[in-house]
Amino acid sequence: MANETSQSARAPLGWFLTVMTVLFVVLALSDFTKALQFAHNPAVGGLVVFGHKFHGVANNLVLGPLFGIVFLIYAHGIWNLRAWVIPLSIVYAFYVPYNLVLFWYTHLEGDRSIGFIVIYLAIALTGSIGTAIYLAYHRERLS
Repeated sequence: MANETSQSARAPLGWFLTVMTVLFVVLALSDFTKALQFAHNPAVGGLVVFGHKFHGVANNLVLGPLFGIVFLIYAHGIWNLRAWVIPLSIVYAFYVPYNLVLFWYTHLEGDRSIGFIVIYLAIALTGSIGTAIYLAYHRERLS
């Protein structure tokens, strides 16, 4: 009974955090399947960490689930409005642009579509930096 009261007294999640939670769960599922993605199409599949794209099913079989677990923990923290999620959101907010820039700088040869890069960055930065800013701004709602 006390648990029901605490759940119903909880601050509403809001549409932004609901969408971000769902997207982090989808990202976790994608990371859990990185080995399968790589096995199916090595040119496209593979986890990128600090700008380095990991090749091989074994590498992706180990690293994919590790990152997937981190994203599930992150989604759980957002969904339950936990204060401990703020440091994780800040680390992720710095990691995403760093990872993207390193990858694009070191791995993409030939012409780069500036339009695609701008749109991709806008979505990625909204998800990473936007979530961190939103959580920090609304930290009084977190428990």
